Amino acid sequence: MNMYDTIREMAPRYADPSRSEAMKAYMKGQFEYYGISSPSRKKLMTELRAQWKPVLNDDLWKLTDMLWTDPHREMQYVALEILGPLAKKMDCTHMATLEHLILTKSWWDTVDGMVPDLVGAVFKKDKACRDKYVYKWMEHENIWLKRASIIFQLRYGKDTDFDLMCEAILKNDTSREFFVRKAQGWALRQYSKFEPTKVSQFIEANPQLSGLTKKEALRRI
Repeated sequence: MNMYDTIREMAPRYADPSRSEAMKAYMKGQFEYYGISSPSRKKLMTELRAQWKPVLNDDLWKLTDMLWTDPHREMQYVALEILGPLAKKMDCTHMATLEHLILTKSWWDTVDGMVPDLVGAVFKKDKACRDKYVYKWMEHENIWLKRASIIFQLRYGKDTDFDLMCEAILKNDTSREFFVRKAQGWALRQYSKFEPTKVSQFIEANPQLSGLTKKEALRRI
């Protein structure tokens, strides 16, 4: 039995089928669910890690592709749980695959689960790679790549490149897309923990930003 089959065999044991329809409805009916809650998924991952140690190689990316193709949304979450601890070992050679994952079965749950932790880790240590992708994403028609260009620094704290964040926001300053505007406010709010004055001044200098962006950005100030 390969690892995908092992995970697929394990999943129903951690599922509560009575939860599946509500979970599906919460995601606008876009994905099927086993009905595995977050605490139950953690237990599944504990069991999985007890019998298998992932290695960042071609086989792991093949497994990721199989999990991403699976119709059950929890399988994409499992893929991210597997990849997360390996983020520091990733480099720019993995970015094409990560970009593909952002663009496949796209919704806020997987994008937000992947970009700050995986993409952010790669970009933090490789600015040339960062610039290659981020400037392309800022202007891309896909809203999830736009969102990624804004939120990839969420884990950077004081090391955030605020000028780059502002550039990504201003490239889409009048966007009508909810998930882009929400990302703008989220990124600014996160940075306001460290530099509230800079965030306030940026908001004041850019009245064209949406009300949602401003509200989210200033929530902690």
